[in-house]
Amino acid sequence: MTATPPKDIVINGRFLTQKLSGVQRYSREIVQAADRLIHSEHTRFGGRQWRLLVPSGADPQFRLQAIRIEQVGAGDGHLWEQRDLAVASRGARLVNLGNSGPLLHRDRLVVIHDAAVFRTPGNFGRRYRLMHKALGRALAATGRIGTVSQFSRDELSQVLHLDPDRIVVINNGCDHFIGRDRDERVLDALGVEPQRYFLFVGNHAPNKNLRFLLEAFSHIGRAGAKLVVAGSLDRGVFGDGRAIGGEDVVLAPGLSDAKIAALYSHATAHVFPSVYEGFGIPPLEAMASGCPTIVSDIPVLREVCGDAASYFSLSDLDGLVSLLRQHWDFPQRGSAQRSAASERLERFTWERSARTLIEAVTSD
Repeated sequence: MTATPPKDIVINGRFLTQKLSGVQRYSREIVQAADRLIHSEHTRFGGRQWRLLVPSGADPQFRLQAIRIEQVGAGDGHLWEQRDLAVASRGARLVNLGNSGPLLHRDRLVVIHDAAVFRTPGNFGRRYRLMHKALGRALAATGRIGTVSQFSRDELSQVLHLDPDRIVVINNGCDHFIGRDRDERVLDALGVEPQRYFLFVGNHAPNKNLRFLLEAFSHIGRAGAKLVVAGSLDRGVFGDGRAIGGEDVVLAPGLSDAKIAALYSHATAHVFPSVYEGFGIPPLEAMASGCPTIVSDIPVLREVCGDAASYFSLSDLDGLVSLLRQHWDFPQRGSAQRSAASERLERFTWERSARTLIEAVTSD
């Protein structure tokens, strides 16, 4: 009897048309890590054809060695995903890394990064919230689900009514910031000096809790201290940032990774005050850059950061103010964090996550 050949693996490449944020970073890094593994361990992973299917307008600079990139269809967005991708991937196993995938393709893995539309619905517009709740339920009912942390696995298990064993955990990594080139010119461009500023990296979404940090920073009472806010900022919500923080808040939107790496490496500390996350990459990026990190005391950040961070309660503004002052007055306190960070950096690598992904989609 002739053995059935293994199914080809197709990856949803819609992320290559989207603005880079946490989900797109995850997708890019894990696909590149999987490509390196397939290329270097061909006898183990090369028994199948691997393809990355992309819509028109995909980033032309994204290059792979072992995974073939193919453009399919003429559009992009949800319509491309539900129609063109579903047709082009027929007969293959489909990997979707960015919270959505074609409903008509049943042999699939979809990575849903968090349960935010269920747990913090007020942070989303009504149309987006309703669509993604319905999409998440439909995807969970007809295919396999992955996510990025044990916390998110438990959350999705509850809101989607799934057995946790049906959800595979494929973590984020942080090694994209280890040894990264640094553009030191950014410090002069922003008017900040090494070890004389705190750093926030992220967007303006309500769950990032930037207003809480701005309020705490306004009470720090340390001459010369600045707060650099790297990432997009909704000026309609926060104005120019100085409404709370005064002249010592420095806005830095649209920075390259090399500039952000330089800011991490010279900051007094990185601060991550989120109220809800599926994982939380910036604290690990800070650790990879040798920067102490101060984070909110929520379950997922305990899982991710372990003993390599300083924690504050979201109900305790004075607690955050105190930690900011301690890191400013006693910079040596960051040395203990740096020692603990090495274990975190070894645990969360893109290669390790790519192996988990490959095993999940090739275990027939």
